[in-house]
Amino acid sequence: MRIGIGIDTGGTYTDTVAYDFDTKAVMGSAKALTTKEDLTHGILGALDGLPPDLLTRAELVSLSTTLATNACVEDKGGHARLIFLGGDRDIIDKLGGAYGLPASRDMHIQEAYTTFSGEVTREADWALLRAHLAETDYSGCTGVGIVESNAIKNGGVVEKAAKAVLRETCGLPVVCGYELFNALNCLQRASGTLLNARLFPVIQEFLDAIKASLAQRGIHAAVVMMRSNGTLMSEAFAADRPVETLLCGPAASVMGASGLADAPNSIIVDMGGTTTDIALIKDGMPVSAVGGVRIGKWRTFVDGLYVKTLGLGGDSAVHTTENNVRLESYRIVPLCVAAEAHPQILANLRALDESQAMHTFPLHEHYILVRSIDGNPHYSEREQAFCRALQNGPLSLREAPAAIGMDMYSIDVSRLIKEGIVQLCGLTPTDIMHIRGDFSRYSAEASTLAAQFAARNLNCSVDELCTRVYDEIKRKLYHSIISSIWENRNPDFFKNGMHKDLEDRIDECWHEARGGYVNPLASMAFHTTFPIVGIGAPIKVFLPDVAAALGTQAIVAEHYEVANALGAIVGSIAATCTVSIRPGVDSDDIDCFHVFAPSGRQTFADLAAAEAFAADEAAKGAIDEARKRGAVGELTVTCDVAANDAPMRDGTVYLGAEVSAQAVGQFAATE
Repeated sequence: MRIGIGIDTGGTYTDTVAYDFDTKAVMGSAKALTTKEDLTHGILGALDGLPPDLLTRAELVSLSTTLATNACVEDKGGHARLIFLGGDRDIIDKLGGAYGLPASRDMHIQEAYTTFSGEVTREADWALLRAHLAETDYSGCTGVGIVESNAIKNGGVVEKAAKAVLRETCGLPVVCGYELFNALNCLQRASGTLLNARLFPVIQEFLDAIKASLAQRGIHAAVVMMRSNGTLMSEAFAADRPVETLLCGPAASVMGASGLADAPNSIIVDMGGTTTDIALIKDGMPVSAVGGVRIGKWRTFVDGLYVKTLGLGGDSAVHTTENNVRLESYRIVPLCVAAEAHPQILANLRALDESQAMHTFPLHEHYILVRSIDGNPHYSEREQAFCRALQNGPLSLREAPAAIGMDMYSIDVSRLIKEGIVQLCGLTPTDIMHIRGDFSRYSAEASTLAAQFAARNLNCSVDELCTRVYDEIKRKLYHSIISSIWENRNPDFFKNGMHKDLEDRIDECWHEARGGYVNPLASMAFHTTFPIVGIGAPIKVFLPDVAAALGTQAIVAEHYEVANALGAIVGSIAATCTVSIRPGVDSDDIDCFHVFAPSGRQTFADLAAAEAFAADEAAKGAIDEARKRGAVGELTVTCDVAANDAPMRDGTVYLGAEVSAQAVGQFAATE
């Protein structure tokens, strides 16, 4: 029996599975709350739910997490800086926001020192870069990204030199764009590079907690982590390139769900505490993202599966506005969970219920201090005073501002929440599930008291409030599933996002499918023959009605609640390298072919020679990348040439080619 342990740390729960590689059977599974203040506690809690004898026999521990995903959706992460060599301030300010980039004033920009073809025109002005580093406060920075506009044409020679300057000057984690991506669009490369720098502390904290937890339980297995495309990488590689984990949690869910459901064509819906991820399986293979992973405001070149992520989960904030129920896209701590740990919250909710108060503000919400910032110069005195007021325990929306001489109308603590210093607790779908009896682990009384306040504001019963929250969750799921289907069927139609007319039509179809008004003149319905596979703890409550509205079957398989941890342990290491060939002319104005490889540009007079060199360079690059990710032993290498020919009146004209190689291998488990 060869045992592997899969660990998935999400925004709400940490899941574990023990897996027998020989029989491909799940030998045990467990869940525990993710403990944001110290991830170790949640990881240990989940590990302790597995058979103890299997833990010490584990040969491999494989990880996945939605921490990076959630950081993007909620716009959190470390404070990072970008150095953009060759960046154009006007273009960055005009177009950069569409990729997630900040304004040009918030990055250091110098000229490129290279031509479009990658030739270095002169030595870079390193004195200017050193002066910037000396004049700028990098003390609160968690990482730095470096991008040079033409780096992929010359193997990143200028980026490498800039990285050496930064390492000798500021000693921070530094990543270069050429190390991460091999694509032309420098704005999209810059976006992914900056995001990688922002995610350094997020993934490092996770990996440190994993190491500490495994050591405490006597587990001495090799550690790997899932990438966004469903393959694996070493722990060290993940620490250097955390952006590769961007969708590793959703990717693990897709791989696990695909195996559990045994459906060659399916729609995967994974609902967690913070987000819901939707993916597609066609002919037994996950559908890949075209043009790189996009999540939140970020557009990157990260190679990943197609996953549509929306801010909807068991811990989404439930708010009431006039006559409507609104589900926010951000996560808060459910009151049922918070009240278990902090009895004062339950006392406050009882007092609120006795007062029969009504208010446009969510008076049931509370603030909880996660960590102290006393004496930290990066926070204002008012922010520090607010945190000091929470040191003795949670305070309600009214109490916390009053404790520092302010009111709830004017106080702004969004930065503290965004950076994880303070947590907000409130009414969530998890609370509604406790009221309905669909989930019963925590304090249903706290959930009920908060729901009674929200129901008073809507002038409805608690039962009606619960129904409206459930219906809104189902509507959002229905809407996002259809959006995912159509985005894959007609990608050009979604280049500029979904048109409001289509959004309205989807909503109309939802109401029709749920027994609402049907226009007698003409009616439409969205249907799919793909079954919908649900995973994640809350999904079984909502998926059957959504699947019925789409005229298909809902599948909630055994072990569905830990499919993400299962997916983390079943995978291999794979790496791809792409080399471009472009027609051109040489220095003597003679037709030739330029090959842009990781080692630099080479020129050939003969196309066959250019393709042979490109294939060899792509294979070397793929093998080198696979080794960096932790692959050992013999690798399987495949190569493909995709030529780009344009039709002409008398035939075709050659516009170039992309030569791609993939190397696949396994990670070495402990003996």
